[in-house]
Amino acid sequence: MKRPNYAYPEVLKERLPIPIHNDTLSDLSTDGAYLKTAAYAKEGDVWFDHDMVGDPTLNDDHLSTTFGYGSKYEHFSTLEHTEPHQNRPHNPLRRISLHRYRMNMGGFLTRAGLKRAKDAIGAIGLAFERDDPSTAQPDGCTMHLGHLHSSGNDDANNFKALNIGNVDITQIDVQYFPGSGYIASITFYDQINGVNTERLRWKQWEGKDPEGLVHVINAPPDRGDGTVWKFIGLCGTWVDTMGQGHVMARISGVWKKAGEE
Repeated sequence: MKRPNYAYPEVLKERLPIPIHNDTLSDLSTDGAYLKTAAYAKEGDVWFDHDMVGDPTLNDDHLSTTFGYGSKYEHFSTLEHTEPHQNRPHNPLRRISLHRYRMNMGGFLTRAGLKRAKDAIGAIGLAFERDDPSTAQPDGCTMHLGHLHSSGNDDANNFKALNIGNVDITQIDVQYFPGSGYIASITFYDQINGVNTERLRWKQWEGKDPEGLVHVINAPPDRGDGTVWKFIGLCGTWVDTMGQGHVMARISGVWKKAGEE
């Protein structure tokens, strides 16, 4: 029987381009958050938004104008603490927390851009499967990225936490005001029976969403091939201000193909 002269579905699949879902706009050769994460990613087995979610990084002058003299970017990737490297074993995350940003005393002298970031995100807490829970701080985490303010940090109103060992983070809703230079809110979801369920949220405001807020869904692509992605961490960038703590500037979740070591 003569083979039809049209392409079979599997042939079309090979011919069609695969959507990347995170078209890169930045020069990744100098992006610290990208480089820190990519160092632990094998080709095709790890997904994260290479550009991160949030405003593009500013030059030094613009950064100082927005957040105060001496402000600088500080990049991070939790994969530096969880993924195997040399003699370091695999040490998966078991808990994360999000902490309130607030200015130190004397904040009335700070830039308007930094004041605007009040109650946004100033630190992320991490706890790992291979750490000592007895060393945890009030949020239940043993390591913190960003800046924890020393007074009142045990107040549960200053942070929210989630044990991730028994949930499967499938997407993150990141919210920010374009041009502000900081992340205003993050919401982590898992999916049960096809329904997205909120598991952890920190937001800067009370009530309905403020005008001008942008929502970006951060999640690995569904390429229709049945790939299952497992949430393994976070990467991004802080603004390290001079004497006024850290403010989250960019963020992306990091997912790995299930079953990959």
